[in-house]
Amino acid sequence: MKNKEFHISLKCLFCGSELKGDTEKEYISGDMIKCQECSELNDYDSLKDVAIEEGKAAVTSYAKDEISKMLKGIFKK
Repeated sequence: MKNKEFHISLKCLFCGSELKGDTEKEYISGDMIKCQECSELNDYDSLKDVAIEEGKAAVTSYAKDEISKMLKGIFKK
């Protein structure tokens, strides 16, 4: 498998829009991040958990596709 980068953005838990903020600021557990679209406050820990699950799903899908390609190559020979 090739090295692959996945980019997962944080999305508002209420409206689903991508959250944009100060890239210099570091957030910690318990912080609330305001959505620029709907003005709702999003819990940082919840946002992180959702992003981690989204990343796991993307990696799993990619790995399955790559394994499938490798197996097809093996059985064609």
